[in-house]
Amino acid sequence: MIGSVAKRSMWCLLVAGLLAMSVQAIAATEVIPDKLASLHALQASAEYEPSVLAIVEAIRNRDLDLALSRADKHLKDFPKSRVGYLLRAEVLAALAGDEASLGKTSELPSETSQGLLHQLRNRWQHGHVVNAEEHTKWPANLLMMGQHQHALVADLAKGRLYVYQNIDGQPKLVRDYYLTMGSQGFGKEVEGDNKTPVGLYQVIRHIEGKALPDLYGKGAFPVDYPNKYDRFLGRTGYGIWLHGTPSDTYARSPWSSEGCFVLSNDDLLDVAQFISVEQRTPVLLSDQVEWLTAEQLANRQAAMLAVLAKWEADWESLDTDAFLSHYAEKDFNFGRGNFSQWAARKRQVNKAKTYVKLSLEVTGLFAYPGVKDMFVVNFIQGYDSSNFSNSSNKQQFWQRQADGQWRIVYEGKQ
Repeated sequence: MIGSVAKRSMWCLLVAGLLAMSVQAIAATEVIPDKLASLHALQASAEYEPSVLAIVEAIRNRDLDLALSRADKHLKDFPKSRVGYLLRAEVLAALAGDEASLGKTSELPSETSQGLLHQLRNRWQHGHVVNAEEHTKWPANLLMMGQHQHALVADLAKGRLYVYQNIDGQPKLVRDYYLTMGSQGFGKEVEGDNKTPVGLYQVIRHIEGKALPDLYGKGAFPVDYPNKYDRFLGRTGYGIWLHGTPSDTYARSPWSSEGCFVLSNDDLLDVAQFISVEQRTPVLLSDQVEWLTAEQLANRQAAMLAVLAKWEADWESLDTDAFLSHYAEKDFNFGRGNFSQWAARKRQVNKAKTYVKLSLEVTGLFAYPGVKDMFVVNFIQGYDSSNFSNSSNKQQFWQRQADGQWRIVYEGKQ
């Protein structure tokens, strides 16, 4: 038995090192009610995160014997858990009164303790001492899911991936995963910067694990980075995937990939049921999610749909000046076209028509992550006029301009 003073010292060092949370930080947050916290267990391996957090809870309660018992059980259930090995090693060091070994024990696997501690803080703060906005509100980026049955929303600042299901036009949170991102954080600009991009993407492919090196785990879902907006901004790089973890580990540290966003293999296999390559499941990689109440989300959705409806009405009116006023002249179509030439063609086409009638079916409406006052709308456009009719899948990027007006900065086929 070590002395109570020494043991208390070990416990204080351990908790401080694992969580690094101030009294002020805890006071500023809210404990998630049990019925909301249970959503964290809606994963293929439902017990992993609760099992990790139970060890930390025992440490916080100064019951190191219970913490050791829970760590042993955790490692029996999840023998690849590097966080589990870290916790067990730290608890053993504390029980032995070996202050010098805290965070330095040889029992740690190859990944650095700093990265594992980062993972622990993310899991703890999200699972126990976070504001419960993500369970009572909705992401501002997810304005309208449209035809999509599911959408993935990443909060890169928190290291979480949320899955939303489209229930009669309303998003419902159905999954909540711990997420790994680039080793240099997020906000990708150039190839090789090891950052995860921020933006709106879609899943374009599925690759089975057996076709990949072990690094990618049980499979991968590539997304379409760089998208149109990325290319306009000159961003480079390729091969941004949602993928799994190597066979020798359960979950990677929060910042440890080369730019991909990564789940544990269990979670990747679970999330696969919500991803459709055919429907191009949307993936919103947000630097930090803004959370809205149902009323706020509905109001913002209505405001964006009103902008689209005005564009539609002005086109149908054959008032070409009014119609053209909805388009940004600078960097027209992300620099892909000449506004003056395009406008001249529109004027010529409209002169030959006696009527234009549109029908729009919105298939997705999203606030673009990481960019102030930009939204993307996808829709099926039915076009009928006095001399021509067709139907097409269309995409528009709208951005609020310096004069306060919303204008189209890109328009093309989806």
